Amino acid sequence: YHEEALRILIVGIRGQSRFSTADLLSGEKDGGQEDREIVKTPVITDEGRRMMLVTGPNLCEEDTARQTFTTALFLSSPGPHAVLIVLNLEDQQSQQCDIVKRAQELLGAEVLQYCIVLLLQNHQEHLTGASREMINACGGRRHIIRDSEPKPAQTAALVAEID
Repeated sequence: YHEEALRILIVGIRGQSRFSTADLLSGEKDGGQEDREIVKTPVITDEGRRMMLVTGPNLCEEDTARQTFTTALFLSSPGPHAVLIVLNLEDQQSQQCDIVKRAQELLGAEVLQYCIVLLLQNHQEHLTGASREMINACGGRRHIIRDSEPKPAQTAALVAEID
């Protein structure tokens, strides 16, 4: 049993992907939070592990203010144990934005040691060069979610990787 909640900051490009990831980790089918920029969700896993999920803003919107990221970091205070960079391999915008560089600009250069690339895929897409570079920049840490249905085993594996 862990006394302290595992704090996870979820960032990426598409709101739907970020919120779907939070729904998967929380066991919810549809949190209905897509209209909000930042959402904080307390969760207790089936194994009794407490988590605090903070769904952050779009990393690649040019007009995203630093204050939005400051708010997301404040909500995960005293700081996240992990930053999940959600990447949908079917999304062309994901390939056009340097998410790693943007994360470092907004969250600090040391953020990469806490990052895990979370790949969302519904079938066997191949990783692009940009995706491989992103995973390498994050120390090779990646986790694959095969579909958007809540899967306790996938959630448990991801939590174990973060822990």
